[in-house]
Amino acid sequence: MVYVTESVDGRIASKVGYSKFSCKYDLIRLHKVRAEVDAIVVGANTVIRDDPLLTVRYVEVDKQPIRVIIDGYLRIPLNSRVVTDKTSKTIIFTSDKAPKDKVEKLRSLGIQVFVLGEGPLIRISDVLNILCKELGVKKVLAEGGGTLLWHFFKEGLVDEVRVTISPYVVGGVNAISMVMGEGFNDERDLFRLELIKVEICRCGGEVHIVYKKV
Repeated sequence: MVYVTESVDGRIASKVGYSKFSCKYDLIRLHKVRAEVDAIVVGANTVIRDDPLLTVRYVEVDKQPIRVIIDGYLRIPLNSRVVTDKTSKTIIFTSDKAPKDKVEKLRSLGIQVFVLGEGPLIRISDVLNILCKELGVKKVLAEGGGTLLWHFFKEGLVDEVRVTISPYVVGGVNAISMVMGEGFNDERDLFRLELIKVEICRCGGEVHIVYKKV
């Protein structure tokens, strides 16, 4: 599943990384979704830019989802909250491009690190297979950023998309779109979705849309 909150012009972050577009009701909705999954997946840029906790906080939950970071070069800072906070388990998937001393340092801090191949690109299907077989993860939420989401869509691994549209226009060629990467070409390979639900947020200014994969 993918969940993003974006501007009217499809940006999830401005050119300087500002991304706080959600109203309080959208945050509650997001955390309800987090409470229903086994793992939350983000890319390295999201951790570096936002330093998120990636935990369930606005609703009660019996067990926190696992935090999964995809970081081919292992660029995330050692003082990132996903490293220092022990509310939930954090797993990092990296590649042979990662500094070996940093891999060992993270492991000494209690972070589980998987090194997958030469890299720096990491196949999302490999990540999901490991999460499923070794950790029993069945339901995953991908929150971004745009490059990570591109690889989820490219590999055909998205079954549901939830988008909240906030009443802002961001603009800028260097702003971050919901999906980045090289993109699909035409109708022969576009990722097709079926509209399931559209609802006006309780704040009155946002729209929440749910799609399923065709």
